[in-house]
Amino acid sequence: MGISYATPYTPPQPAVSPWTRTKMTWTAKGVTWPLTDPASGLFLMPGVRGLGSVTTERHATTSPAVAGSRHEGISVLDRSVFWPVHIYHDEGSEAWIKRDRAFWEGMDPGDTGVWTIFHPGGGVTRSLRLRFRDDGDHTVTYDPARYGWQTYGINFVAERPHWEGNPVVASWKNPDYLPFFETTGPHLFNISSGADIQLATIDNPGDAESFASWFIDGEASEAAVGINGDVAHVPFPVPAGKCLVIESDPDRIGAIQYDVSPAQLELDQDERKKPSERIIGVDLINPVDRTADLGEADFPPIPPGAKVKLSLSLEGTGTVEARLPTLYRRPW
Repeated sequence: MGISYATPYTPPQPAVSPWTRTKMTWTAKGVTWPLTDPASGLFLMPGVRGLGSVTTERHATTSPAVAGSRHEGISVLDRSVFWPVHIYHDEGSEAWIKRDRAFWEGMDPGDTGVWTIFHPGGGVTRSLRLRFRDDGDHTVTYDPARYGWQTYGINFVAERPHWEGNPVVASWKNPDYLPFFETTGPHLFNISSGADIQLATIDNPGDAESFASWFIDGEASEAAVGINGDVAHVPFPVPAGKCLVIESDPDRIGAIQYDVSPAQLELDQDERKKPSERIIGVDLINPVDRTADLGEADFPPIPPGAKVKLSLSLEGTGTVEARLPTLYRRPW
C-alpha cells in the first residue's frame, strides 16, 4: 500500500469588492459627527438635497434686430441644502436626550459648520461650509425620549455655492545666491537670479476661478504677487523669522505679518512646517496688521487650468508660497 503526499488545497481568497459607501461628516463647534454610519446613532436618510451642481442665472440682452438673445454671462446662485437626519440611542431616555442636545448645539444660525465628503480611495475630499436656517417647523408626533429616536428635516444655505476640494500648494524662491568677490578688495556681494520666480506657474484643477492665500517667508527686502502682470506689491521688508500672510479673497482681503514661533525656528529647515501649514497662534504669533501698507492692492483671481502663469518677484533668500482653494460645481 503506497502513501502519496500533496500540497493541501488552499481555497481562493474572496474577491475584494470595488464598491464602497460614501463617507460624510459634519463638523460644528469643534465636534465632528459621522453622517453615513448608522452605528454611530446619527445618520442621513434618503432625500438629501445639495449634492447636485450649482444653480445659475443667465444674463442676456435682446434686440429687435436679432433673433433670440445675446448671452452676457451668468451668476451662481445660493446653494440650498436639506438633510433628513435620524438620531437614536438604545441606552435610555437620558442618553438619547444628551446625544440629541449635543448635535443641535452645532445648529447655530450665527455660526457655520463644514459638511465634508470623502472620495473612495482616501485622501480626496470636497466640502461645503453651511449655515443652519431652520428645522422646517418640526412636528413631534410621539415622545422621542420614550422611544429613543427622532427624524428631523434640516435646512441650510451654503456660505459659498461651490464645493471646495483639496487645496493646491506651491512655493518658489530665487536660486541659491552666488558669491562674487571684487578683484580689488575682500568685499562680498550676493548676486541672485529670479529665474525660478519668473517662471512660476500654478495649476487650478477646479471648475471656477479662485483666490490664493500668499505666504512671504522672510528674508525678503521686497516682493510682489499676482497674475498676468496684475500684481500686489509689498513695499516693505519681511525680515528673517517673520512671515507675511496675504489673503486675496475679497471677503477677507488683508495682510498680517507674524513672527514664526521659536519652536519652528529651532527645527532644521527640512523639518519645519510649510508656511501654509502653520497654525496661527501656535506656529505664527505676534500678529501685526500691514494691510494699509500695501496701498491700493489689486488681487486678481487665478482661473481654472494647468500651468497658469503667475507674476511673482522676490528680493532676498526667502520664499513665496501660494495656497489655492479648488472650487467645484459638484461634490465629486
